[in-house]
Order: sequence, then C-alpha cells, then structure tokens
Amino acid sequence: MPAPTPSTLHQQLRLATKEPHHALDHHPLMARLLAPDVSRDEYGDALAAMHGIYATTEAALLTYLARSPELFDYASRRKLPALEADLAALGRQAVAVTVPLPAIDGTGALFGMLYTLEGATLGGQFIAARLRQQGAGDLPMQFYTVYGEQVRPRWLAFLENAEQRCPSAEYPSAVATAVALFEGISRHLDTCRQP
Repeated sequence: MPAPTPSTLHQQLRLATKEPHHALDHHPLMARLLAPDVSRDEYGDALAAMHGIYATTEAALLTYLARSPELFDYASRRKLPALEADLAALGRQAVAVTVPLPAIDGTGALFGMLYTLEGATLGGQFIAARLRQQGAGDLPMQFYTVYGEQVRPRWLAFLENAEQRCPSAEYPSAVATAVALFEGISRHLDTCRQP
C-alpha cells in the first residue's frame, strides 16, 4: 500500500512531536532496547514501565470512545493484553504511572493521543526486528508485534481516519495532546529508572 501524502494534521503532529519523540527514543530506558547487549532484565524494565502508560491511556481512550464510537475503533487495537502477556512471560510486575498524562477532552485530544500510541506501535516493529537481529528473538514480543503484518496498513488507516474525523479547528488540541503525552511518557520513564 503506497504511503499517502501527509495530511495537514499528520504534518503538524509529526513536526510538533519531533523533539519529544526523539527524546523518548533516546531515553536510557528505551535506548537500551536497541543495544546489542540488551539484557532480559532491561527489556523487562522497559515493558514494566510502559504498562502504566498503556493502562492509563487505553482506559481514557475506551471511556471517551464509548460516548463517541463513530470516531475510531480502538477496542480492536488494544495493546495492553499483549503487554500483560509479555510481562507475565518475563515474570515481571507492572509499574504504575505517577506523573500526570493528558486527558481526552475532545476530538483533537483523542487523535493526539491515538497518534502517539499508534505511532509507537509502528515503531515497535523496528524494535522487534532489531531485537531479533541481535539474537534476542526468544524474548516475548507480543506487545511490539501486536499488529503483525498489518502494522503499516493499520497505521495508514489510522491516519486516514484522523484526517476524516478530526476537524481542523481541533488540530491545536491534537498537537498539544500528542506533545504532552510524549513528554509525560518521558517523565514517567525517569521515575522508573534504576538508581
């Protein structure tokens, strides 16, 4: 499936989140996932930290979408069950979020949060491939491969849906929410780092 020309919303989100996205990718807890000597414990640390993020954001998404189901079908895209299965396979406990994350107060905020989470799923394919290349393919990776071969089509479908359903007046809210979520995830990871 060819990539569509980025929408104005997609362009605004990508541009606004470039720095916080880069900071998150290079956060010590996440950067270790791409290191050739990543350990099972380091992998577990990252997944345990991400659990709190997904537990909080998915609950907010599902609550909002229960009132406006026509906006997006997130129920079929949930990542939390896959993340919990990986944590169970690793014998790890989840880490709760102790920092504030953005709320969904409208359509823009909804799509800003979805942009961050769906983009992370797209990036998860890269992490899974890198782990396999490094010989860590025995790690449980349901979370990073949750969409399987459908990751790119699902990403493109999300972008198309966002373009159709998010009014341009809501773009600033989408951008603010996406940036705030990236920054909130980074702050949460800071609280999870081992001394």
